[in-house]
Amino acid sequence: MRVSHSDQITSIWLMRLAAAIFGGVIFSVAFAADLELPPDVYGNYSPGGDCAKQPRIIVNKAGVHLDTAVGKRGPLPVMVSYTFVGGARYSGIQIWALVKHGGRNRWGDDNTPVILTFNADEKRGALTAELENPGKERPVTLDGPLASVAQAGRFRLCSTQAK
Repeated sequence: MRVSHSDQITSIWLMRLAAAIFGGVIFSVAFAADLELPPDVYGNYSPGGDCAKQPRIIVNKAGVHLDTAVGKRGPLPVMVSYTFVGGARYSGIQIWALVKHGGRNRWGDDNTPVILTFNADEKRGALTAELENPGKERPVTLDGPLASVAQAGRFRLCSTQAK
């Protein structure tokens, strides 16, 4: 079977097009890893929505900050996901911020021992702070402010800012 010169050129052109499309997909995935929290979750969160109580989680353009009885910390290094639970099929209002802390796991990825879920349980203004895979994998020691927030667990947007 002979392949004509025009078929060879078409094949080369299609391979270049496929490589360009693949490169574009890889390029866009790399930038998707740098998602930021949207402004509609900005505000001050505390247990029961009473900002006189600690610990408090402050979320703004600069990032996520903790204000606790054992100290302050922030901005926290986070990895934001709009589809952490449910994958591409998820269409709810929850947004996840996985707090990077404690080095790398056995696969070379960042340890993310605490997960902040904004609009938790599909309720605007609700926020949960949970340990990722408690009791599994290698435990990561949390610093005072991060441990305090994970122990409190449930937060609400402060009543003066309720949406």
